[in-house]
Amino acid sequence: MATARTTTRRTALTGLGALGVATTAGACSLLPGGQEETPTGGADRSPSEGPSDDGASTEPAPEPGATFDEWAAPEDLQLVDIDTAAADERSRLEPGSLERKDRFGSWASPAFPEDSPLIAAEPLEVDAEAAEALGGDSAARSRLRDVLVQTVVEIADTPLLFEADNSRYGEIGPALVKALGLDGFDPTAFDPLFEEVQISGSQTLDEGVPEAFALEPAPYPDGGPRMSIQDATSLITRLPEGVTFESAGAGLIASTRGAVPIVREGEEGFLRREVSFLLGIEDGGMNALMSYVVASMPTLAIADAEELPLIEPTEVPEDWEEISFGHITAMLPPEQGEVVEVELGTSRVGEDGNRTAGITLFRLPIPSPYLLDSVLHAARVEVDGADLVTAEASSGGPEGMILNVRAHVGAEEYHVQLDGLSAEDAPVIAHQVLAGLRVEG
Repeated sequence: MATARTTTRRTALTGLGALGVATTAGACSLLPGGQEETPTGGADRSPSEGPSDDGASTEPAPEPGATFDEWAAPEDLQLVDIDTAAADERSRLEPGSLERKDRFGSWASPAFPEDSPLIAAEPLEVDAEAAEALGGDSAARSRLRDVLVQTVVEIADTPLLFEADNSRYGEIGPALVKALGLDGFDPTAFDPLFEEVQISGSQTLDEGVPEAFALEPAPYPDGGPRMSIQDATSLITRLPEGVTFESAGAGLIASTRGAVPIVREGEEGFLRREVSFLLGIEDGGMNALMSYVVASMPTLAIADAEELPLIEPTEVPEDWEEISFGHITAMLPPEQGEVVEVELGTSRVGEDGNRTAGITLFRLPIPSPYLLDSVLHAARVEVDGADLVTAEASSGGPEGMILNVRAHVGAEEYHVQLDGLSAEDAPVIAHQVLAGLRVEG
């Protein structure tokens, strides 16, 4: 997953911070294909079997939490279809006015009528003081709808999604500046945001999502949109004085979950896109901020997350370190690096600039059917204060395995992710991470 922010004035770029975040697949969780062997803890683990005829004893059972044996493997999952046609009917998806092109073909941008449930849905929150700063309730809601639509059109369904690299990053900022009515701002002022952290979700500037996942998009519809939108939410919140800006401001936040048809290893499937985008506007309108988190990953669906095995965490080692964001606190293995926080997430970044772990926030409901990454192992765990917590271990290619824990708390979905785990360490660390997960506030 990718997390990034840029703050700009009408006259000059004043600040930039960006961090790459992976959820379960690439820069927004890129999961190259391929299975990875995990330790089994012994050839014979059956407690009912006695010693062999030659007198050799069977190996003891593995310690609790030492393997993924109690987790679901891909062959254990009862997969169901992802009904994009039903999603399109619910959202009343229609072709938009923008013709999109990439190296694979052309399609139409997504659009929705004014009475679409996606557009007309009541925001999760409208802070009265923030709305007043935006010109009153009606003006603020209109602006929030624009942010929601552009989160879908320019970020979730970005034309850069399947490109081989990030060379087209300069198209994003000007399109958002124009569509969001940021008159007076330099259209290129936000370019550093999209240059440093790929909006496609890829973690490296020289590798695209198709290359990272060994996939291609399915043929694009002739004159129609390619992405279906499963869920979307929006809200207006107050940005306190001295935090985002010198003065107080308004934060317009939209989140969406969508799916694009793909072909991977000869089989049809879907790439899931989860996006949160924040437009911050300082009172008076002289400063603006853009921040986003985005996750891209091939996805599977099961009817209900309750089908996943319920496992028991182990214990948190004494030297582990705490990291928190929003309502979630996690304990992570100690290592060098600094914690970098932006408006929609926090990451631990090493001296080489690579992200090793983090927490990101999407304001999205629990998906139904439940959407999983292309996992090697999946399970769930009970955590006080959370509606649902699932854990997924996936292959991260030569860099090691990826652990992604998704905690659903009300209308919020948190991703707690660790990257670069060895096949031997991954099950041990996974059970320890789950033991240290807390919901607070």
